[in-house]
Amino acid sequence: MGIKRLKTAELMVRRDPLMELPDGVLSKIISLLPLREAIRTSILSKSWKSIWTCHSHLKFDSLNVLGSRAHLRPSTTTCISKSSRREERRKFVHRVDELMNQRRKGFKMNSLTVHFHLGKEFSSHIDDWISCAVMKEVESIDLNLSKFCSHRNCACSTKHEHYKFDCGLLAAPGRKSNLKFLKLDSCIFSVPLSSNCLNSLIKLELWRVSISDDMLKKLLSNCLHLETLSLHCCQDLVNLNFDGSSLRLKFLKIQDCLRLNELEISSEKVRRLEYSGPVVIFSFKHVPNLVEAYLCFTPKNRLSGITYALTRLASELPQLEKLNLFSILSMNVLKLPDNGPAFTNVKELVLSIYPFHDEDRLSWIAYILRTFPLLQKLQLNLFSPSFIKQHEIERLLPDCPHEHLNELEINGFYGEKHEIELLKYLLENSVALKALTVSPCRKVFRGFNNWVCEKDSSLYMLTRKTVSDLLHKVKLNVKLTLL
Repeated sequence: MGIKRLKTAELMVRRDPLMELPDGVLSKIISLLPLREAIRTSILSKSWKSIWTCHSHLKFDSLNVLGSRAHLRPSTTTCISKSSRREERRKFVHRVDELMNQRRKGFKMNSLTVHFHLGKEFSSHIDDWISCAVMKEVESIDLNLSKFCSHRNCACSTKHEHYKFDCGLLAAPGRKSNLKFLKLDSCIFSVPLSSNCLNSLIKLELWRVSISDDMLKKLLSNCLHLETLSLHCCQDLVNLNFDGSSLRLKFLKIQDCLRLNELEISSEKVRRLEYSGPVVIFSFKHVPNLVEAYLCFTPKNRLSGITYALTRLASELPQLEKLNLFSILSMNVLKLPDNGPAFTNVKELVLSIYPFHDEDRLSWIAYILRTFPLLQKLQLNLFSPSFIKQHEIERLLPDCPHEHLNELEINGFYGEKHEIELLKYLLENSVALKALTVSPCRKVFRGFNNWVCEKDSSLYMLTRKTVSDLLHKVKLNVKLTLL
């Protein structure tokens, strides 16, 4: 018995190898863990109680704070009562309060992310979290307080007043702001901006934010180093004017701001414009470096929007080098001029066509070969409907030999007759073609050069022999890639 007690005592005093590690190494290990796992290390021993506070990326969401995976279940099974939702919000806020109080003792904070359905009633708590992060020299803040991020999101979710974001919180007393990235979802801008709270900001994203034209203009006047601006579903914006030599804005994205009527850009730094929404009055006054554009128009006046993009844009943005268009209408209905204005600098064209069906007479592709004379790369993203009628359509297309097109990519290609005729016409007229990529996967643009491939194997009819035989018929020797 004495020997057993001796061995037990020996085991109790034996040191954990992890405890022998230098503080810097241990902190590095903890910082590499997901936040939830890092916080759980605090129960291992008294000496580990606060070690998680070295974690520099704080993400507070349903999983990390409440340990819930309910958001992964279908919304029809997650509806709960109003009182239960209120109780969950209180639990979430109380827990984040505790964690942020502990985090005040830690080192520099790189990012603060809060994804939970919260509103005005918790303003004082959210303000305190932001202030704490700013004191810790935070570089990134992401607040998504919409119902879409709630782990209990459902159709019966209650509405509440939005949280009012005070930009003054971003300026710690006596300290220079380190904030580089700010993303807000479902908030309100209503507080006057201080003169130095956003000086360091490089990227700004506003989703479903209530902000007026004048407030946005005042906001930008304080963002002296802002390079990227994204505006999503900001329905209070009507007339946007980006004008000023002090603007360093390079990338501008505007999506689904449905009340927008006019968009004016006069800034020599802007390089890329992404616009999705209704047809508006575009005004490009001084944009010598605007060389990339993405355009997608909502159903109302969609036809006039695509026609504008393929005609007038050539004279309004003559320096354009890359054009990305999403056409949610039959290209066959387009009434394009016989001799449209030429895009004299466009080297790359991306055209997504939905729907693309067998009744298309393909007159638009001849127009593109004519009006984009210096085009080097053409990417066509086809979205053929699930049912193809296979009508016999007579397509009489003029010869349009293109001397610069050397790279062709076609996605969403199933080998249907009208798709093969499109490919054959392009091969016959692309006299300088060097590389051909064909894929049955549908390719969808998500913004800022982010693409997603959607597979649809039910209609897959593409074979290497089909395309290879076509290349042999037109007597072209090109590098072929089948994805």
